[in-house]
Amino acid sequence: MAEFLTRKGIVYHIDRIIDQAEKEIVLISPFINADDETKSLLKKTPRHVSIDVIYGKSELKQRERKFFEDLRVRLSYREDLHAKCYLNEKEALVTSMNLYEYSQLNNEEMGILVSRQDDRKLYEAIHRQAMEWRKNNSSLNAAPIGKKNAVVAKPPPKAKPVVQVPKSGFCIGCGTSISIDPAQPVRPYCGT
Repeated sequence: MAEFLTRKGIVYHIDRIIDQAEKEIVLISPFINADDETKSLLKKTPRHVSIDVIYGKSELKQRERKFFEDLRVRLSYREDLHAKCYLNEKEALVTSMNLYEYSQLNNEEMGILVSRQDDRKLYEAIHRQAMEWRKNNSSLNAAPIGKKNAVVAKPPPKAKPVVQVPKSGFCIGCGTSISIDPAQPVRPYCGT
């Protein structure tokens, strides 16, 4: 049976979802600025537990990005993301609360906690949606958890634009037609 939660219960269960994960953690929040307790629990997560963070609306602050990259968290960005959901292989929490320290301390929030054991169908629907968002996203860090020397996928470098140098032009001084040598700097002046 699902359980209704308010702010304090939500904070407690987010931490519990992280702390009790045995296989996976998925954190979905448009805005992220995790508090110290949440970060501490993420740092203690065993290396074999995969961690996915799906965020949107705005870029991560540099401090947050570095924290997640150091943990080898798989970061995904969805510009249209508004949902907030936190889950592991046993429980899913769908809530109004962003993973944001200010929200955890000050906002009036509510959420629904779903146990896989008590309501398998509902839990699996939530999990399936989270996996769909993870799959269809802009992946920013595809390195798997637990591989210290894993290669982080980076976008290919942008190709430099090819500039076509004309073979002829006009002198800017007198207006006469002049030839242009592509191997030489362009000097549209004939010198007369």
